[in-house]
Amino acid sequence: MLFQYWNIIQGFFNWVAESAAIMMVLSGAMAITWLGYERKRRGSFTKRKTEVEKFNVTKFLRGMSYVGLILGVFVIWSGIMGLILDIPPSFQYRDVTADEANHFACIFLIVIGIAIFFKPISDLPLSSILGLVIGSITAFIIALVIPDSVTNFLGTSVVKWAIVIIFIIVSVVVGLTAKFYIGTLQKISKFLSWPPIAFIIMIFCFVQGFCLWIGGFSIFANLL
Repeated sequence: MLFQYWNIIQGFFNWVAESAAIMMVLSGAMAITWLGYERKRRGSFTKRKTEVEKFNVTKFLRGMSYVGLILGVFVIWSGIMGLILDIPPSFQYRDVTADEANHFACIFLIVIGIAIFFKPISDLPLSSILGLVIGSITAFIIALVIPDSVTNFLGTSVVKWAIVIIFIIVSVVVGLTAKFYIGTLQKISKFLSWPPIAFIIMIFCFVQGFCLWIGGFSIFANLL
């Protein structure tokens, strides 16, 4: 039964890798929710920052925003696998244009997938969470592998404090390192979800996606 579920999961991810055009269209649909969410939050279509701290947003828009956590993974996977395995974005593209990946579409999917993933969690302290998780795992592994002879020689109290210190050091180092990279990705996500930019992304995703999916060609065929 376990292998059966694994085959289903593997088959699904294989389908996602072969469906870059569909992932492009779904990214356009997600950009629509950005338009609604950010337009309501900011109180304007063009404002970069909201002047109202509290706002009400429909449960549908909020729910769709968090769907991006899952969709973002699929979109990134589609772009990466398309580049690595040279997979055409659709069967129609394979038959009409070429049996190879469209590099521009793949790179775009990776970028927009990252934005989709980070959009609903842009306000969470991800770097701190990651630091605590890595620190906890490190401390747990050290506690498991440390020999009894060392514990007996140094004493239980010394070993416990050493593990605590290691946990703190690892958590801080990982947290500070991740803060820079995650902060950069979150800023990119916020910029791409700004309503005017999100509108352009929505139009592009729909046009390019349907061209790849139904027409079998790319509007940027000669790029990359």
